[in-house]
Amino acid sequence: MDGSPEPSSVELVRALAAGADYVVVADRGAEVLFQAGVRPNVFCGDADSVSPEVAAWAHGQASTDIRFPVEKYATDLALAIDCARHEAARQDARLHLTLTCATGGRPDHQLAVLGLLATHADASPRVVEDGVEYRVLSPLGTRDWRIDVPGATFSAIALREGTVISEVGARWELHHQPLALLSDLGISNVAGPEGATITCHEGVLAVFLVR
Repeated sequence: MDGSPEPSSVELVRALAAGADYVVVADRGAEVLFQAGVRPNVFCGDADSVSPEVAAWAHGQASTDIRFPVEKYATDLALAIDCARHEAARQDARLHLTLTCATGGRPDHQLAVLGLLATHADASPRVVEDGVEYRVLSPLGTRDWRIDVPGATFSAIALREGTVISEVGARWELHHQPLALLSDLGISNVAGPEGATITCHEGVLAVFLVR
């Protein structure tokens, strides 16, 4: 759980935490976690964007407390993902990342989050915010996403050169279509009456489901 300027709702955070095996929170993300009454397993970051009161709560609640200096060459989200990787390795489990409070209010943050998640495509990342959900697909992690919402609008954007995709069951179907890096070819497609399936055959693909 990250700490974007416009955080996810308390209700969404509570629901996502209920379905998670392990909750890692970075800095300001602890503010919403506190409001939601959810105890973090790990609190990490430099505590420069969270109130002293909530930081004290998170330090006391988390079973693992990892502190970093303010002057560092990594974002809090990058450090949180590293923490999640270490915990998954410790448990001998495959990492599946779900992020929230990660992109609201800062377009530059959202672009950086996409770039970061592209490097962690093997962890099948998904980002769930109140207005949008998106997943990073790749043969290294999860190749397919079945959208079972007839008429839903979705967009697919390549995050790596050499990306090849298919979109089946959509208004405009694609079959093993090469997609240039950050191309707009996959913008604003519509799921058909029985939903749609998006597949990343090669490369790394971000698929956005617009709510």
